[in-house]
Amino acid sequence: MSDIGLGDFFNVLIAAVLIIPLSALILAIWAITANRGLRRRIDELTAKMRMVDHRVIRLGEAVAGQAAPEALPLPSEAAAPPSPVVSEPPVVARAEPEPEKEPVVGEGDRSEPTPAPPSTTPPATPGRSWEQVLAENWLVWLGGATLAMGGAFLVKLSIDYGLLTPAVRVAAAILLGIGLAVGADLLARREGSSSYVSQALAAAGAAIVFAALYAAYQLYGLIPAPLVFPLLAATAGATLLMSLRHGPYVAALGLAGAYAVPLLVARDHPHATPLFIYLTVVTAAVLALLRHRAWWWLAWPSLAAAVFWTLLWLTESANLEAPVVAVYLLAQYGLFAAFRRGIDRVGFLAGVTDSPQVRVLTRIAFWALALPLLVLVQLDDGTASLIAAFTVAAFVLWFAWRDPALDDVIGVAGTLLVLILASWELPLGAAPTDFGLYGRPPVQITSFLTTAIAAAALLGGGCWAMLGRVARPGRWAMLSAAAPKTILIVAYWRLHTLLPDLGWSAIALVLAALALSAVAGVARNRDGNPETETAIAAYATSVLAGTILAAVFALSTAVLSVALALHLPAMGWIDGRVRAPILRRLALGVAIAVLVRLVLNPYVIDYPLSATPIVNWLLYGYGVPALAFIVATRQFGSRADDLTTAVLEAGSIVFTTALLTLELRHALTGHIATPLAHLGRDSSNALLWLALSGGLLWLGARKARPVLIGGGIALFAAATVQIVLWQMLIANPLVTGQPVGAAPLLDALAMAYLLPAIAYTVIARRRLGPDPVQWAARLLACALSLLWLSLEIRHAFRGENLIWGVCGEGEWYAYSAAWLAYAAIALGFGLYWRAEWLRRVALAGIGLVALKVFVSDMAELTGILRALSFMGLGAVLIGIGYAYRRLQPVGDRVMVPE
Repeated sequence: MSDIGLGDFFNVLIAAVLIIPLSALILAIWAITANRGLRRRIDELTAKMRMVDHRVIRLGEAVAGQAAPEALPLPSEAAAPPSPVVSEPPVVARAEPEPEKEPVVGEGDRSEPTPAPPSTTPPATPGRSWEQVLAENWLVWLGGATLAMGGAFLVKLSIDYGLLTPAVRVAAAILLGIGLAVGADLLARREGSSSYVSQALAAAGAAIVFAALYAAYQLYGLIPAPLVFPLLAATAGATLLMSLRHGPYVAALGLAGAYAVPLLVARDHPHATPLFIYLTVVTAAVLALLRHRAWWWLAWPSLAAAVFWTLLWLTESANLEAPVVAVYLLAQYGLFAAFRRGIDRVGFLAGVTDSPQVRVLTRIAFWALALPLLVLVQLDDGTASLIAAFTVAAFVLWFAWRDPALDDVIGVAGTLLVLILASWELPLGAAPTDFGLYGRPPVQITSFLTTAIAAAALLGGGCWAMLGRVARPGRWAMLSAAAPKTILIVAYWRLHTLLPDLGWSAIALVLAALALSAVAGVARNRDGNPETETAIAAYATSVLAGTILAAVFALSTAVLSVALALHLPAMGWIDGRVRAPILRRLALGVAIAVLVRLVLNPYVIDYPLSATPIVNWLLYGYGVPALAFIVATRQFGSRADDLTTAVLEAGSIVFTTALLTLELRHALTGHIATPLAHLGRDSSNALLWLALSGGLLWLGARKARPVLIGGGIALFAAATVQIVLWQMLIANPLVTGQPVGAAPLLDALAMAYLLPAIAYTVIARRRLGPDPVQWAARLLACALSLLWLSLEIRHAFRGENLIWGVCGEGEWYAYSAAWLAYAAIALGFGLYWRAEWLRRVALAGIGLVALKVFVSDMAELTGILRALSFMGLGAVLIGIGYAYRRLQPVGDRVMVPE
């Protein structure tokens, strides 16, 4: 080693000059703190002296008060005014009745209440003012950060002026950081660990040392990478140890530094083994510290760092080193499980931590660590990652068995394995002939099938085997029942060309049979426990799911919908014996699927349809689902009136309506998608809908079923739209000129107008539906019947073609006579039914007929027809007046006194 030159001597001298002020600053802070402690103790001693003086005075007053009655027995003396020395005379009268039983030393205290002695510590206040928080918390932390920045600026100043060599700068910064840490420790010994000043000094010191070491490595090259890594790690570890005295904020700083070290000390060719060993050790130390001090919130950064470093390595590293990463992820699962369960052989880590934050953290940790493991499996060409995934699944099941409070984490095992299969890389476009009976499937497909079978065995069979050993077997049974079916769906989705449809259906039926045997096994030990009932319901649902999958794989078109619909009564039967909510939700899903397939599927009209009316696929394609929905509605609705019941009820209406409508269309036209064209034939649709509407409205009112009433209103609206828009306006024979038939009364007009009017009349008379429906039915009944009467008169005079044109005198007179008779009959029914609205409508109609006679018939008619028109009008008006007086309702008559 060479001798120290003059330049080095000056550098050392300048470093000493820089360090001495900083040391003086530290000593000044220490002196101020010590002075504050001394002043606080002096104040406490002064308060105690005042308390002693006060108690001595009160004791003397009590003794004097007890001696007064014995010395002054005379009444005159007793009535004398009290001495001015005694400040509170009533206290003497409240003396204890048996003073001889009280201890002598305590007589002064028993004579009267004395104020409680002041505590040696300041009393707790409900809250601190903003000024106190600002001065004691934020300003202290700001001072610590400012101190650290001041050290950095001092080093920068020395660099700018060339005062110090890099080695001296680094050494000075390290000494400064160590000095701040030592000062923080001394301060904490005097004022306690709750002092924000000591925490700020400790954090600033750790940050300065950390920055100095990193600058020595990155900026100056004074420390090689193999050495700076342990130095930085040791600094982070020392910071974590300091947090035991200085609190969680210092621990947070050490935690951030520990996880940032590998990112700061980067290499051109990193290796996974040292990196993940270091991260494992750091995580273990951090979780042990946090569990010991109950700083639960600091475990979240540890979890985030574990996931971040794994994903960063998987996405950025050229060499995957999958076995090392897999072991690291397994270790992380073990560490977070130990964070919850503890380590029995380590005293300060023993016992289960039942904090709500720890429970939430453990759940999220298990789910979050599954993400990098899934990515690892997709990137790894070997089997190490796959073995790790199955190991994690088995470990999660074991953890859930040991920790019943967190047994819901078994979902991690099922989700992880299913997602691995769903994202498996498989050859595309492979036909069954490529690897059939005489060929061998590719390696990827063989590995995929092997993994699928192993996953189904672990999740299905493993969970089933644990049913008798777990606290809540319902959850385990749900995973055991759902996992094999889900894996089968994924396998069919990825490899549906590997087997024929019947082969996949056979596998589904085998799984259904296994589920049925599980139902029988659980039912043998049925004890009424809700968890046991849930397990039975889960396996029963699995049986139905297997048969549904078998139908989906093997069937198509309407047959599949029928097969799905037939499961609804079976579900209702099982629900009546098991009462599991999952069955109702599954039934709801099946019902929606059947509705979508048969109602919203545009390809239904393309299904092959035979020419035979009634006996075709419509009969079973819509009839069987309608019957299944009706039966399931009665089953599920008898136990609960919920969304499932409402959907089943609505499906019954939809399928019944669809069956009758499509069968009617097929019988009349030979097709089910023929557009409306013929007035008489196509009016049957509206008649059918009105009949169904009336039945639903009547049944809904009788059973108090809103869904039935809503269905009746919907059918009423659909029929009314066709009648008003198409039958009365678009297809009106006055506009189209379409022949209506040769025989009057038995023609298309009766189908299009008379029969709907009768249907509306029945709905109105029976008061079916809400008030708007009843009023619409009344008005439409009047309008349609009047339109039918008018068109039948034209049919009688014009024949089959009723196109708009000239009108003869006889036809014009017939209109007046028919309309007048129509109004008279309506008035009679209004009087008979006591229907005020009908009477008023009839009177309005009579007025319009009278206006026609006086305005139009007088000009258009001649001869005898004109005379008969007026004579008939007059006779009818007189007769109406007489009948109205005789048949007027009792409630409408005016009582005239005799």
